[in-house]
Amino acid sequence: MLFPAAEELQKREQNNNNTKILLERENMMATSSLSAKGIWDEIEKDFDISKRAFGKKINFVTDKFKRKIIFRDIGHAYGLANLGYSKPAVILAGSVIEELLRLYIVHKNIQSAKKTFDSYIQTCEQNGLLKSGISRLTDSVRHFRNVVHLQKEISSKITISKATAKGAVTSIFTIANDF
Repeated sequence: MLFPAAEELQKREQNNNNTKILLERENMMATSSLSAKGIWDEIEKDFDISKRAFGKKINFVTDKFKRKIIFRDIGHAYGLANLGYSKPAVILAGSVIEELLRLYIVHKNIQSAKKTFDSYIQTCEQNGLLKSGISRLTDSVRHFRNVVHLQKEISSKITISKATAKGAVTSIFTIANDF
């Protein structure tokens, strides 16, 4: 049996938890109902870059379909990260970065030793295409993306946090500034 003060504290805690859950659901509903334009409006608020300005940074991506997919996947990664779906957000962000690096290397008429994310990073480093810090950031995203494999997710300590997911999305814009 609990003392009256302890019961009151327990009720308040439960109410706070319920309120928190409701707010998270409302946020999820609001974010998930955003259109592609709405997502990019949010991206512009968060990262101070418009879809058009980002498009200019990746002008080496000339295939209209690939550009459309890149913009779509960035929007999805951003939305997923904000909703707390960290694993798919990191996978998408990493895939976007990998493809941007690949296309940038092709645009520069440089051959990569292998067709892997790691090889694209090394090729960019060896040819001075990315600043050292940006290159390390790219490699960091690659490592986080590799954590998503189930055999590597062996404990709750080795999972992808919401902060990591948001960082992976942020990395897309940071890396694009180097192109």
